[in-house]
Amino acid sequence: KKLNKLKKELVLQQDEQKRLDEDAKSQKAELESQKQQASELEESYNKLVEEYQKKITELEAQKRSAQVDMNSIRDFVISTNFSGSIESVSGFIHPVQGGSKSAGTWAYPGGGMHLGLDWAAPIGTTVVAPASGVILYAAAPVGSNSGYLGNWSGYPYGGGNTIEMLCNVNDTLYAVSFCHLSQTIYVSAGQSVSQGQAIALSGNSGNSSGPHTHVEVYNLGSMSVSDAVARFSAGADFAWGTGWSGTGTSCEAGKAAPCRERPEKFFS
Repeated sequence: KKLNKLKKELVLQQDEQKRLDEDAKSQKAELESQKQQASELEESYNKLVEEYQKKITELEAQKRSAQVDMNSIRDFVISTNFSGSIESVSGFIHPVQGGSKSAGTWAYPGGGMHLGLDWAAPIGTTVVAPASGVILYAAAPVGSNSGYLGNWSGYPYGGGNTIEMLCNVNDTLYAVSFCHLSQTIYVSAGQSVSQGQAIALSGNSGNSSGPHTHVEVYNLGSMSVSDAVARFSAGADFAWGTGWSGTGTSCEAGKAAPCRERPEKFFS
């Protein structure tokens, strides 16, 4: 009788263990299914984000490439009458006196094309001329802390308060752009500046998500100062013919001058 009783208990235990094993297998299969679904959802989400970023980049490129009414910005653009020369210096100095890099060239940390260097710094941080040169464009049409994503104020569109200048470094001509500045700008178009001279204060204006200065550098090669001034005066093209839609017009990609340089190459 005891043996029969133990046998029945053993059979019950075996049945229960079998049921538990089956439940475990079922739960494992369910977890695998959920894991697969999560993986598929993540992949789908990443594709949507990639497509979204691509469309945003395309829209931004189209907006920045839009023809500007030169009459509306003529007061802020250098005149073709400028006939001065630019002192050649042996190297660039960092234009933003404080802060740290928040986004590099050619992509944002989270993905998406980025055609310049973002240097995060509090509003009011001094911005200096990285080399001696002449101001091609300077305008501050909006508030120092008026920036937000999708804000297309300023010129180029989305730049907020901006400056463009010509520099001569080791006998090579460069154009340098500064965007998202504060409303305090110390220079005007046609003005000559010395390396290290204060030209503006940093801000958060235009298509900006926070206080920073966006810097772009263009290598103009052997172009003369007079030719560069005449070219910019005619169309105020901050991109110097390189466009806003890709990185294929960069110097490191083999594009002949004018071509986009990586600012990090010059600013440590």
